[in-house]
Amino acid sequence: MEQLPLLFFLMAACWMDLSRHKIPNWLTLSFIPLALAFHAVFGQGPAFALSGLLYSFILLFPFFVFRVLAGGDIKLGMAIATFTGWQVFLEALLYGLIIGLPLVLILAWRRVGWQGFKATFSRYGIILGTRRYLAPVENEMAGLKVPYGPALALGAMLAVVLNKYQIFTLVS
Repeated sequence: MEQLPLLFFLMAACWMDLSRHKIPNWLTLSFIPLALAFHAVFGQGPAFALSGLLYSFILLFPFFVFRVLAGGDIKLGMAIATFTGWQVFLEALLYGLIIGLPLVLILAWRRVGWQGFKATFSRYGIILGTRRYLAPVENEMAGLKVPYGPALALGAMLAVVLNKYQIFTLVS
């Protein structure tokens, strides 16, 4: 029951990312102070939430700098960590990365189909053979921007459920 705010937040973030390809700042940046207040009143204290926020920023900022994840995904991760704490967040990030690969492939497949996959792997073969970069062309998998927020949200919910019911933990 105490995870209900997180569930609603993650559902909203997933919907926004899938429908608009953007997780708005008003959603993520308003959830962080709500998570701080929640832990100050009902949870494990503001230090717990602040440590999650700080740890997630340190861990996720390089992903933003090297353009592996977009800014909305980084802020989503920081909001998740503020609510769950750094230990569950670390597991959530790992699960999100594991869930993300097949999810990204499925979403990419829906957009470009078999021809887009074939074009991408053919281009990679040419790049490896000639050792020269070829930019992705239109309707190719590599040129797509696929939302990663749903994978992070699913990873967070999996980590929360596994930790809550003490089914499996990696860090705790």
